[in-house]
Amino acid sequence: MKNKHAICYFGQKVYNLGQPKLSADAMSKEDVEEYLEAILDIVKEKEIAKTTDIAHALGVSPSSVTEVIQRLAKNNYIFYEPYKGVTLAEKGLKLANKIKRKHRIVEVFLSEYLHITPDNVHKEACKMEHCISEVVTDALCKMMGGPSKCPCDKEIPKCNSDKDCEDCLEQ
Repeated sequence: MKNKHAICYFGQKVYNLGQPKLSADAMSKEDVEEYLEAILDIVKEKEIAKTTDIAHALGVSPSSVTEVIQRLAKNNYIFYEPYKGVTLAEKGLKLANKIKRKHRIVEVFLSEYLHITPDNVHKEACKMEHCISEVVTDALCKMMGGPSKCPCDKEIPKCNSDKDCEDCLEQ
């Protein structure tokens, strides 16, 4: 998804997503999450995420992507091989799956409970995924009976890879 202009309001802070803060020493949490989520999608499809694929997915320039993936590699989120591409390190995979879970749980909630139109579900979930806690995500999941797929029929990552969803629903 091209997410150049997604904005997330949380308390007094306003987050402009998809615009990497390349002049700062550290990237914002939202930017890290957006990049990792995009890399996860690409790697699932192509096994390795090339700079141009990431740039296309996020609607940013390939040179911006190169700078960001160097930072992500430095922080052990990804493995980066210049001129070849990137794959997710364990740290990056965990965070990408956590964000993907939040996104898809929110999509189910927006679609099935708030009856948001299909055209708006993905866009709204992308805004909200960065603002909700794991506690809220887990509560939504439990309230909705532990959905396994989002409205576009993609699998929702489990909250804990060591547990079955039924364990959480019984608590």
